[in-house]
Amino acid sequence: MATPSTQIISLWIKDSLILDQWVSLRDLAIETLKRKWEKDEFDILEFLQDKLSYIAEHLRDDLASCIEDGRVREFEIDDESPPYVRRTVERDQKLIAKLRRIDPFSFEDICAKILSALGADSSVTQRTNDGGIDFFATKLKVVPAALPMPISCHGLVIGQAKRYQEGAAISETRLREFVGASVLHRHGLSARLNLGPLVPTLYAFWTTSDLDPNARAFAKSVGVWYMDGQTLAAYVIHLNLREIVMALPDAA
Repeated sequence: MATPSTQIISLWIKDSLILDQWVSLRDLAIETLKRKWEKDEFDILEFLQDKLSYIAEHLRDDLASCIEDGRVREFEIDDESPPYVRRTVERDQKLIAKLRRIDPFSFEDICAKILSALGADSSVTQRTNDGGIDFFATKLKVVPAALPMPISCHGLVIGQAKRYQEGAAISETRLREFVGASVLHRHGLSARLNLGPLVPTLYAFWTTSDLDPNARAFAKSVGVWYMDGQTLAAYVIHLNLREIVMALPDAA
């Protein structure tokens, strides 16, 4: 096997973390490379002497990206030298796998249920000729629920749900198509629901897979509310929708 990049090694290490157990990044990197790279310990130690700081940097960059992207932060890394790391959230692989197996229309309904659980009035669109829009919601509060706020200022959400398998990343082209369709759809939806022209609008693109780097950069630049499969699963769990999802039949 060719020499792995420090970025690839950081991904291997994230998959090796144990819930709530702090471990030395150096020790974990050694054990991980023994399994994945199949080199002897002397070669690994020599390699890590120069590369461990870069691996730590990739992990810190990933955490910063999670905050910016609104993704689940699955691990922590401290400021020691060498640093210690631990997993903070256990991945619910059964739930994520289930979300990828259910009927696409059932997935759209789950997206609408998430918005309902957040306090909005939500609906799915018709199954055909929906103009690229799968679900929408009104009356989503943009301040804590306990605080008063005029109903006329509650948010409108226009969303698309993509039930994709792992590795089938959303492209920038697909995201641009959604934004174009949503902007056109908003005017008709606002008129139909008698919403004011200045009602805040969130454009939500939620998928069971992920966005590719170009799509993620575009989403950030225009302000799309995007969620990947891991983040969606976290919403489902936090909003007590897991049993509903797991009870759904798999797609034919």
